[in-house]
Amino acid sequence: MGDFFYKIEQDLKAGKKKKACDRLRNLINQFPDDLSLRNKLGQIYYAAGFIDEAGKYWILSQPENKEMEKAVELYRKTLSNSGNAILKDIVFRGNKAQLNEYATKVLAELEKDSLKKTKHIPDFKPKNREKGKYSEAEDPTSFVNKIFKVIFIVFLILLPILGFFKLLELIKALFSY
Repeated sequence: MGDFFYKIEQDLKAGKKKKACDRLRNLINQFPDDLSLRNKLGQIYYAAGFIDEAGKYWILSQPENKEMEKAVELYRKTLSNSGNAILKDIVFRGNKAQLNEYATKVLAELEKDSLKKTKHIPDFKPKNREKGKYSEAEDPTSFVNKIFKVIFIVFLILLPILGFFKLLELIKALFSY
């Protein structure tokens, strides 16, 4: 977990805000129940002057200050305060039961508005990774293991074929005298 946040902080210090935002969006996609990731991304967007985009990531968080309130309000106005449009934009793929009371309430209000206005509630395939269990995607040695498995399977398949040709050579050698 610390490694991801360390990379994000290093990106920010180096002025690579886009890279930091990409990392955070990937984490949000993998761990949608962790609202602290959305808060951090909202802070980056706010500091960069993208107030409505900050509101997008802060909408599920209890406002801590006037800036958060204004950003969420601007975000809602940007999408005409449409529950359907907001739900499609924030793409929450987490477990609603894991969220705090405030976030649950906001999602319920958005869903109610969406159902009322469009007779539809956007639903997204959930991601089920646990909050705080941040790790790299895959162990690099697993690629090497896969290569060895493929080579072994190819060897097992070729062994009888090569043996058959060797047997034909032996038979040919016996009858050539």
